[in-house]
Amino acid sequence: MARTHTTYTPEDKKSIILSILTKKTTIQKIAKEKNVAPTLVSLWKKQAEDAIYARFQPQPRGRRKATATKAEAKTSLHNCRAEARKAKARAKRLEAKLKESRERVEALEAGLRKLAEGLGCRMVKARRPRRAKKA
Repeated sequence: MARTHTTYTPEDKKSIILSILTKKTTIQKIAKEKNVAPTLVSLWKKQAEDAIYARFQPQPRGRRKATATKAEAKTSLHNCRAEARKAKARAKRLEAKLKESRERVEALEAGLRKLAEGLGCRMVKARRPRRAKKA
């Protein structure tokens, strides 16, 4: 004979717990009345009592303490510093590439100027069209 698994809604659980707390009867009687295992009703009652107890505990005042330990904070700081070092190295490499690219552009422009002079042309710097002023 296979047992079936019954799920109880929060409303069902609440009504059973309230009936236990308000009536002066035993858990066994209420469990039999509601067709629920007495051990399950006892578990729900204990969970409800624990939740009520936790709700009325005094709360600490002020800021909450950080949950990270010193070792975790130290590891995190070490990782951040390592990332910063990598970022600085990458920035230096990119700056060097940018400088190299600018030098190449200047060399190409100088060669173009010489070529234009040799052909008897004049180099004109390209201008961007101006934006219309907003009224």
